[in-house]
Amino acid sequence: MKTRLTVVAAAVMFAAAHGAQAATAAGTQITNTATATYLDATLGAHSATSNTVVTTVQQVGSVSVGPNDAKNAAAGSQVVYAQSVTNTGNGSDSFNLSASNSGAYAMANVQFFADANGDGVADNATPITTTGALAAGATFRYVAVATLPGSASVGSTNALVVGATSAFNGAVSASSTDTTTVTAASTIDITANSAGSSAPGAGPGVESSAVVTNTTTAGSTTRFALYLNNMGGSADTFNLAASTDGSFGSISLPSGWTVVFKDASGAVITSSTVNPGASNVVYADVTPAAGATVGTTDIYFRALSPTSNVSDRIHDAVTIAANAVQVTLNKMQAIDANCDGVADTAFSSSPITTGAIPGACIRYQITATNSGATPVNTVVINDNVPANTTYHGGVAASTTLGSILAPLAGAVGTVSANVGVLTPGQSASMNFGVRINP
Repeated sequence: MKTRLTVVAAAVMFAAAHGAQAATAAGTQITNTATATYLDATLGAHSATSNTVVTTVQQVGSVSVGPNDAKNAAAGSQVVYAQSVTNTGNGSDSFNLSASNSGAYAMANVQFFADANGDGVADNATPITTTGALAAGATFRYVAVATLPGSASVGSTNALVVGATSAFNGAVSASSTDTTTVTAASTIDITANSAGSSAPGAGPGVESSAVVTNTTTAGSTTRFALYLNNMGGSADTFNLAASTDGSFGSISLPSGWTVVFKDASGAVITSSTVNPGASNVVYADVTPAAGATVGTTDIYFRALSPTSNVSDRIHDAVTIAANAVQVTLNKMQAIDANCDGVADTAFSSSPITTGAIPGACIRYQITATNSGATPVNTVVINDNVPANTTYHGGVAASTTLGSILAPLAGAVGTVSANVGVLTPGQSASMNFGVRINP
């Protein structure tokens, strides 16, 4: 009888996935073992296992660079392009950075700087020429900084080709192209409270003394109105900053102080784009610390274009006033003998010693004044109808600001004026009369 033999081989098989997937990492070992099962002549079941074969995946270099970008800049200005290099190979690699020019003019001083968070601003002032080691799939972010020649004509263009070459395999490289078009230069001049060449703070450079000094109290917000005037020939975006260092060698504020920039609609902003020949208003809301010391602190505001490097600063100041009772009240009186609602004499805080007989009337005038440095809200003036008198309803109570609430004629109670808001230095008066009980 012949032996019946059935052989089944098992192998690991790989199929291409429908979607993209990461390359197999260099050094990965692919192992494969076969097995067989069979029946012998007596129909006994058996199995056999082959030797194992091993394949080690080799490293392949691959890289992508991007993005392609385009900007406008003025002749002689600096331009900054955000770039990135991604190691699309299957092993650790480093990439050498390079740049070349083509077009109507050549860029000068082309340098690369690390930009770890990808915000388009160099992390430091140390130039780099390589990404350093990048793991497979990792991305390195940096900026390319170049200077346009001062002779570049408006409308001319330059193509700055930024490349990255694999250190593992010098034949592997990639590049992107950043195109710069020369436009008429932008300018920036910060003025206070209004726009234009005659506004406070107009002119280049920082002022030696404060243009505007706002008075507030510790912990209370005060607002500066800044106008960004671009009288140049191209639009530009300006980053906003505040500091007590007029040179902006450092951006610092006193401990606990905050500055928040807002646009005309009240939205919080960190930069403002100004069209050529236009002006944007920017509000700087400054809040001193709750425990800020009484006195005056210089504060400087800066607008700086990270693209063209155009900037201006303005010098302002904040005076911290002592916290105190902000609203003062002054009450005066005058006799109204025939109760016609018209005071017979000038109002005075002095005692009335003549004419105050039963049946006669007294007119009162109470004035509330905001003597502080910040607005006060929901101000209400109250005065009770005094004993031995009743409210004189023949001439209704009145207020110079807000609304009146008073008792019925001949009754007692409280006269109130709902004044509302009083700005610093503003006053409101309430007037009413009472009749001396006959």
